[in-house]
Amino acid sequence: MRQASVLTSVLPESEKWGIDAIHALTRAEKDLGWTPDPLLRLEAIVPPDVARMKTLAERLRFSVSEAVRLRQWALTAPVEPKTTETELAKRLYRGDRQGFVDRLRLSLASARARAVEDNDALLEAGGFSRLLAFAGKWKKPDFPLKGADLTTLGASPGPKLGATLKNLENEWIESGFALDRGALLKRAAEALES
Repeated sequence: MRQASVLTSVLPESEKWGIDAIHALTRAEKDLGWTPDPLLRLEAIVPPDVARMKTLAERLRFSVSEAVRLRQWALTAPVEPKTTETELAKRLYRGDRQGFVDRLRLSLASARARAVEDNDALLEAGGFSRLLAFAGKWKKPDFPLKGADLTTLGASPGPKLGATLKNLENEWIESGFALDRGALLKRAAEALES
């Protein structure tokens, strides 16, 4: 299909991208017991480009959820295999879990295919497998503060309250979600005094 330009005619979004990754993905599906996923297979043969995914979803009349999934996958930055679980948790909190799962599955499939001839790719595959398992069981934590907590401390509703709350949430994320409600309230009081 690619050599006869049929693929480009049917799926112009794949132009100058190729379908080589699909073979590694179908092998991974078989070897790892993954249920074949048509959208993941599509992601394997098109570039992660938001504009192309929007055009593709409209042209093929995808459902809203399918279009959102393609868009989120395209927006999700690749993950390195040496990424720690703590760092991935921060990225998952700020991003789209399914986008990361799709990225990790495609990366794992690619690394497995290269691992036949490349020991470094074998290590990458191990890293991607570890991160994929973590992402699969990760649950998004709830930020322990609300705007009402800051108004109780004397903050007035408005942009400053929102900015303070956002800064506290960023501190909480960067702490690896370790700051508890008490520590966050103390920081909030300090921020509101300044």
